[in-house]
Amino acid sequence: MTNLPKEWRFLRSGWIYAFVLTGREAAATEMVSRALHGVAARNDLVSSRRRRRLFFAILFREGQKIARQAEPAEEKFSTLTGLHRIHEPGRSALALLHLRLFDPDQIAVIIGKTEKELPAILAAAREEFSKIETPLA
Repeated sequence: MTNLPKEWRFLRSGWIYAFVLTGREAAATEMVSRALHGVAARNDLVSSRRRRRLFFAILFREGQKIARQAEPAEEKFSTLTGLHRIHEPGRSALALLHLRLFDPDQIAVIIGKTEKELPAILAAAREEFSKIETPLA
């Protein structure tokens, strides 16, 4: 993915985020592919910032439809699997914050919350993550 044009380099982070949502490599890859096709088909997205935000919003929406289940083979991604176990919307808020692709106001838009709600959501997610034991890779 290093050969991608600059405005599409967020796809690697998109796959990581999709893995956090699904807990499975194959499901993450499929979800990113569907979201990418959805974004690429849109002619009204003139800025890369809007394209990127829509891409992650699609991933968030699609991730809500998938049963959360990390496969044992996925333990090589122990930290991501730990994030996968956090409840929404904290899981997405924390993952998106750490990917450093969006400002807090944009994260709030993606997860469908207000910017004022975000600090409490992040605090709860951090608390939940601290209680999850993840095996060391």
